[in-house]
This record gives sequence, C-alpha cells and structure tokens, in this order.
Amino acid sequence: MNNNNFNLPNQRERKAEWRCPVSVLLVLLMVTVVATMLFTFTLTSQWVRERDGKIIEEQQKTIDLLKETLSGGNTEGENTDGDFTKLDVLASLFERYSYYSKDFDTEKMIDEVLRAYAKATGDKYAAYYTEEEYAALLSDNQGSGVGIGVRIIQDILNIGGQDFLTFNIISIFQNSPAASTELRIGDQIYAIQIDGEFKTIEDLGGFDLALNIMRGEVGSTAVLRALRPNKDGSYAIVEVEVVRNTYVQEVVSYRVSETDSKVGIVRLDEFNMVTPVQFKEAVQALQAKGVEYFVFDVRNNPGGDLKSITAVLSYLLNDGDLILNAVDNKDTVAGTIYAGAASYTGSYAPCSVAQDEVGMFANLKMVVLCNENTASAAEVFVASLRDHKNITIIGQKTFGKGIIQTYYNLAGVAPYIYTGYVKMTVYAYVTACGVTYHDIGISPTEGYEVELSDEAWEYNFYVLPENIDNQLLKAIEAVKK
Repeated sequence: MNNNNFNLPNQRERKAEWRCPVSVLLVLLMVTVVATMLFTFTLTSQWVRERDGKIIEEQQKTIDLLKETLSGGNTEGENTDGDFTKLDVLASLFERYSYYSKDFDTEKMIDEVLRAYAKATGDKYAAYYTEEEYAALLSDNQGSGVGIGVRIIQDILNIGGQDFLTFNIISIFQNSPAASTELRIGDQIYAIQIDGEFKTIEDLGGFDLALNIMRGEVGSTAVLRALRPNKDGSYAIVEVEVVRNTYVQEVVSYRVSETDSKVGIVRLDEFNMVTPVQFKEAVQALQAKGVEYFVFDVRNNPGGDLKSITAVLSYLLNDGDLILNAVDNKDTVAGTIYAGAASYTGSYAPCSVAQDEVGMFANLKMVVLCNENTASAAEVFVASLRDHKNITIIGQKTFGKGIIQTYYNLAGVAPYIYTGYVKMTVYAYVTACGVTYHDIGISPTEGYEVELSDEAWEYNFYVLPENIDNQLLKAIEAVKK
C-alpha cells in the first residue's frame, strides 16, 4: 500500500461544501435589508403622519380663525358653517405659509383681484378703478385732463394670427401734446416704454393699468409704439415721443364752410359735461353769421355721458320726444329718457336745460356726418335725429355700441372694507325706432355711404382741408337738397 496516497473529495463534493455558507450569507443579508426597510418605512410613515397631522392642524386653526373672523367673533352666529369664500381661504393660507408674506402689499393685491374679477365677467367694458384712477377719469369727463391728449377706444388687433391689445386713436384733442406729434387717427398704440424697455398693454396688466401709465405726470415723456394701417391691409410700426401736459378739451368746434357761406359745420368730439354749453354756443354763433344749413360732424366721437347727450338732443328735439328705452338684465324696460327741461347742480350743472331752451334748434336744416368710430352716445345722437327728424346720414356705418355703463362706488356698497369704483354694463337700449343697433351699427342714408378718400387719409383729421374731405363735401351737398 502506497502511503503517499490520501483521499481527496471529488469536485462536486467540494462545490457543495462552499455553496452552503454563501447561501446562508445571502439569506441573512436579504433578511437584514428587508428588516431595515420595514423599520425605516415605519419611522418615515410615522414622521409623515406627524407632519401631515401638524399641517392639517395648522390649516384647521386657520379655517377656525377665518370662521371666527367672518362671523365677527360670534361662534354661534351666521357664517360659522363653512360659508366663506375661496378668496378668504387663499388669502389666509398665503399670509400664514408664504415665504414672501412679509412683503405683501395687501391693498395692491386686492386691487388686482378686483381688476381680474371685472375682466373675467366677460363684460369687455367692465373695469375696476382705484380712487386715483377714477379721479383722472372724472377730470377727463369734465373737459380737462393730464396726459398726451388723445381719445381712444380699446381694441384687439389680429395680425398674422397673433392678437394685440391696442388703444385705437379715434381723435386727437386740438392744442394737446399729441397734436404736435406724428400720431394720427387710426394709429393703434400697443406698447409703452418703461425703464428703456417697451411693454405691451398685456404686459402692463391690461387696458386700464396701461392707460393710467400712459397718462403719467406733467413734464414726463411718453415713448409709444403704434401699429399704423397701410392701404394694402398691412401695418407699419411707428415710434412716437410725447411730452405729457395738461390740456383742456374743446369738445365742440365750429366754422363756416369754405365752399358755401350759408353752411355751418359743427364738430362734436365727445359728449362730456361741457358739450351741451359748447354746442349751444356754437350753433348760436353760426346763426349770428347768417348760417342757414348745419352739418353736425360726429366722426370719431366715442360717445360719453347720458345726461350730456340728453341735454344736446333736448335743444334739437321737441319736448317729450323719446330718446331711448333702457332694458335691464331681465329684459324689462328699467328706464326711459325723453327730451325736456332738466336742472342739475355740481359737476352736471352744464347739462341743465331751461324749459324755454327745449327745442330751440328743432327747426334747423341739418344733416349728420358719421363713420365707423362714431359710437355709443354719438350713435344715440344720430339715431334720434334720424327717428324724429328724418335727417340724411352721410359717411360710413357707425360702431354699434347700444349699451350703457355706470360706475359704483365700492365705499358706498361696502364701507370700511373696499375703496375704488367698479364700472359695468347695466343696460342695453333702443332708440325711438324700437330696433337695437348694438353690434350692428347705423347705416348711412341710401346713396350717401362715402369712404374717406386715399388723399384725405394722408392728413391728420383735425387739419384735413375742406376741399380734400370728400365725406364733408358730400354732407354739404346733401344739406342743401
């Protein structure tokens, strides 16, 4: 027997001996990992529950506090059953949890909420104004203002599929800052320069905020960009600088025709507080010069105040003639306006009409000249003279705004809570003919539809020579027939 030989396990047996320990180790490792995950998950879940519980507890405290605030501290009174607004909850959450809450300007935030609310109603004429903004509007309506001196309508211009919010210039006040610049009627202002950078009306927060910025302060310079329509339907971008200043609106101007001394031309740019007095003085002055025929030019007149247009029409119509019926949101006639005497005090005093002044111009030989920018109260003027006097209408179809807006003082509605004013559409209206022209417009008399000529378009409307103004020449021809 060879003592050098000894027994060795075969290869299969050797692998088995090593496989057993490795398997055990893997199992132990897996058990350890799973146990650790379960332990960690348990701790994490507990932490999450505690965190969520604290948040819910804080939110409930917020809600409870809000309920108490809304109920005036009376936990058994009204509004303690969750009857509070989303805005109240949102405001409370932001104040408690926002990192920036220490920098909140609450008054400004409320102003922006009210602006957004008015805009979201779908009433394109609805708006919210701060006390300062309303004061500026009131100043404009009383015949004076600060700014560049243009009359605009809010518009949306679509170019190449892109919408631009614009201020469409429909008139430029004589002797105003804008009158000495290259701005023209028909230009659509879409951007204002702020700190060297042009911001669109949309960037500035919409029409009302942008308008307030455009007004600015006396002596400051407004740098504006506008889209100017070309005859081929395209638009050119023009950039204009205007030094802001105070201006007085001469809303009624008049002159004797250059081509016929028997014809007087009275242009009414707006119906504000001073329009009735200026209109009466204009007609009387022309009568004193021997004028027998009158052209009332309301082209580019955006309308204005109801008392103002009523006073002007009371000079031209007979006592008791219907001017309009106002229809409310229940489709019922909520008010009726007639021509007649009226007496006012305060800012409306110039709209007063004495009894012996009613119908003082009712027998004038007259025509009306209008265009696509003749709107609102100016359309009431056109429609009333058409319905009661059967006058000839020359020019182009009017804008088509047969609705009335009014302002509400929030301090009067909710004292000590809100300030400022809200404007909204409150009535639609129909004139004496009984047919609305809202979104339709008033068409010229058959045979008297006249577009402004290409040559006339090259001029600023306020310096348009009579011999170039083909619409006016047609009106002068019509009034003598």
